[in-house]
Amino acid sequence: MDRRMDAMALYEEACRRDDAHAGYYNRNVRVGSGGGPVMVRIPTAGAESMDLSLWPESELLESIRPYVGAAPQLLHAQTDPPFQIHEFIAGQALDTMCPAGTPLPGQVLDDIGQLFGQLLRVPTTKLPAAPADWPGDGDTAGFAAALLALVRAIRADGDRPTQRLYAELGVPGDPCALLERQAGALRCRPFRLLHADLHRGNMIADGRRTVFLDWELALWGDPVYDLADHLHKMAYLPREDARVRSLWWRAAPADCRPGWVDALAFYLGYERMKSAVVDTVRWARRIAGAATPAARRSLAAELAAKYTAARPYWEPDAPVPAPDVIERAADRWAQAPDRVTTAGPPAGPGGTS
Repeated sequence: MDRRMDAMALYEEACRRDDAHAGYYNRNVRVGSGGGPVMVRIPTAGAESMDLSLWPESELLESIRPYVGAAPQLLHAQTDPPFQIHEFIAGQALDTMCPAGTPLPGQVLDDIGQLFGQLLRVPTTKLPAAPADWPGDGDTAGFAAALLALVRAIRADGDRPTQRLYAELGVPGDPCALLERQAGALRCRPFRLLHADLHRGNMIADGRRTVFLDWELALWGDPVYDLADHLHKMAYLPREDARVRSLWWRAAPADCRPGWVDALAFYLGYERMKSAVVDTVRWARRIAGAATPAARRSLAAELAAKYTAARPYWEPDAPVPAPDVIERAADRWAQAPDRVTTAGPPAGPGGTS
């Protein structure tokens, strides 16, 4: 993929196609080329940021190629127009092959453990430089503060109907206050490369290997966070959850382990709290657009369950709104004349991609 005209032709074909796999931050289109199919990856216009990110994905993929064998190969990248071309990965996405609530093949779990080991050993000096205001190596409290600041920004953002929706459903103005008081107790750990979006939709398996996609949210930070983010998004069966924790512990260098159990509990709490904040709008959109009353009730019950999971981490004694209260609030939000309509994150069980 060393000729610009070839790359532009693939990009233009991808733009014409309507069969893209659309994540939140990127559209991914399989396009045929002279050497076989490739994946053209095009940023989604107007996507609001719901996650931290540090580097252009193409730069990161180039830097980790010698160290991470289960990432897709970058074939081409450019900024005007912005797009990437990745190798096409044959196989099946885990969210289709093994949706939440069903067991994963043991080989996939082993591959996840191997990936953690590779991530934890990518030399920091080989990564692109972090922004000047990013926490320094080992500043786990600073890293946690950056995570909390993101959620505060999401909660504070939005039009008046969105702020009313949060208030009606009991999402505190500062949902991070309790967790912030715990962040200072985190033990210092050396920073490592984190994928930070390892969920079923970002894994392709073919029975022999698992390839891990979508590296645009990769971070440099506390390695325990990567495990917590992964466990939260995967919703493993109990035995699988225990196995993945054990695989991470065995893969982790000794200096990454001190205080890891307490840190894991903190970051899992953070993920539940963040999910409830972000999914307030995501699920309101789904509820308002649901085709049947039964679908509305089911979605409202899901959001209520998210609030139940988050409540210990923002206001332990706050009541959880009943599903019918959530439905009515979602309708008022969707019908508000002063609501600013924007593209929202996908409403799947994983993260944004």
